[in-house]
Amino acid sequence: MNARQSEILKRLRELGRVEFDSEAAYFGVTPMTVRRDLRILAEAGKVLLTRKGAVPRSEIYEKGAVSQPTPEKNAIARRAWQLLQETPNVKSVMLSTGSTTLAFAKLLARENPVLSVLTNSIPIASALFQTRVKVMLTGGELRSNSLDLVGPAAEQFLNDYHVDMLFTGCDGADAAQGFYTADLNLANLENQSVKISDHVVILCASEKFNRKALVKFAGLHDVDYVISDAGLGQAEQNMLTARGVGILTP
Repeated sequence: MNARQSEILKRLRELGRVEFDSEAAYFGVTPMTVRRDLRILAEAGKVLLTRKGAVPRSEIYEKGAVSQPTPEKNAIARRAWQLLQETPNVKSVMLSTGSTTLAFAKLLARENPVLSVLTNSIPIASALFQTRVKVMLTGGELRSNSLDLVGPAAEQFLNDYHVDMLFTGCDGADAAQGFYTADLNLANLENQSVKISDHVVILCASEKFNRKALVKFAGLHDVDYVISDAGLGQAEQNMLTARGVGILTP
C-alpha cells in the first residue's frame, strides 16, 4: 500500500464515502489513477467499490459469510444482475443468506441501483451500506454458525412484505424434486420467502446438484429460474426445463 492509498483510506474513514473525481482533484491525479488505487484496496479487502467510488468494507460483518465468493460465484452474480435488469418493473427483491447472494449484493453495491432489498443476512446488509439501495433487515434469532437471522420473529416479519424477485442459494439441489437446505430454521424462512415473491431465482453452483440436504424449502413448481455455471449437466437442464424452470448460465 503506497502513501496515497493510505491517505485515501484515512479520508474514507472520515468521510464515509469517496468518489473517483473528487479524490482525483484532491490528490492532483487522474480519476483512472484513483480508480486503480481503490481497486487495489478492494482486492486487499479494505474497501467496497461502488459505481462512482468506494465505501468502507465492514470486515466484522463479512466474516460471517459462509465463504468468500469464487470466480464462478461472481459469474453467477453477474448473470443475476443481468436478469434483474432484463425483468421489467422490479422495484424490490429479497436476498437470502449465502456466499453467492453476498457476491450479488456486492455487485449491487457497485452498480448502485435504486432498489429496495429485504434480507435476513447481516453481511448482505453491510455490503449494501451507504448505497442507493434501501435495505430492510428482518428481525429474528442470530444463527450460531453465521451472521444470519432466522426463527419465528423473522418469519413473522416476512408476512407483512411482498417482493418482486427472490434470489437465494441452496445446500443441495435435485432436478426432479427441488432445492434443499441443511438448517430447519433457515428452511422455514426460505419457504416463507418463496411465498412472498413473484419470481424465484436460485443461485446454485452445479456441484450442488444430485445431492440433498435435510429439508426441502422449494419445489420445482415454486422456481422460475436457476442460475448456475457451465458444469450443470445436460440431463439436469432437460429435467428442469421440462418442469418450466428457466436455466441461465454466465
